[in-house]
Amino acid sequence: MSVRSVVQSNNLLKSRLSQLSSTQTSRRRMPTTISNFNSFNSSNFLNTFNKTFTRSIYLHSGSRIEGLKRDPKEVFKNQKGVQYGANDQTLSLIKSFLGSKYQIPDDVALQIITHKSFGNGMKPYNIKLSVMGSKLLKLYTAKYVIHQQSTTPDKIKIEGKDLTKLGSLYSKELSGRDAAGYFAKVENLNKTMFWVSRDPTASFEASGELKVSGQLVHSLIGAINFYHGKDVAEEFIGEKIMKGLEEITKQLVTNQ
Repeated sequence: MSVRSVVQSNNLLKSRLSQLSSTQTSRRRMPTTISNFNSFNSSNFLNTFNKTFTRSIYLHSGSRIEGLKRDPKEVFKNQKGVQYGANDQTLSLIKSFLGSKYQIPDDVALQIITHKSFGNGMKPYNIKLSVMGSKLLKLYTAKYVIHQQSTTPDKIKIEGKDLTKLGSLYSKELSGRDAAGYFAKVENLNKTMFWVSRDPTASFEASGELKVSGQLVHSLIGAINFYHGKDVAEEFIGEKIMKGLEEITKQLVTNQ
């Protein structure tokens, strides 16, 4: 055997002995390491997570102040300080106006007096009922005006109906939102509404209350149509609304 071969063999033997020594050292140390970890895990480490941390949050009431979180209860109050909810305070006027003949569920009555501007639209609002009621009111008033007496020559009428009235200012105002809004004010239907005014100090018309009040009346008709059917809803218009709308519409047309 050459000298070079002997040297290589010795180096290989030393390398194997070094690896074996490292493995034995790791095995001797492992039980101690695991024991120490179990001791830490069962005491101080777990107790750290059993602690309860608390913090205080200030919820602001009153007028909005930038940077302060508002109390949720304040968000769901109207401009008169009435808390949102279905109760006698909020629904008494609507339920009294409807009477037993045209009753609707309380949650729907609350939806009727709630505008989409209230509470960032988080509560059920009346826009879809209003659209339904507006269409039905226009249909009813159209049939109503063409059957009224007029000075139009008979040869122009169709089966005795004066269709020329459909395009008149009176016909448009009769089913319009302004007449419905003033009607709500006269009947005190808008005394309790949940909405947000663009300018609470402005007039009935400029503040947006006229528009929101008209939407309330339309949604009232829509709700009756939904729960009682079209025939009952038209009966409701004729019995409860039409007389008041006519008087208001005449004043609106006269003032224009």
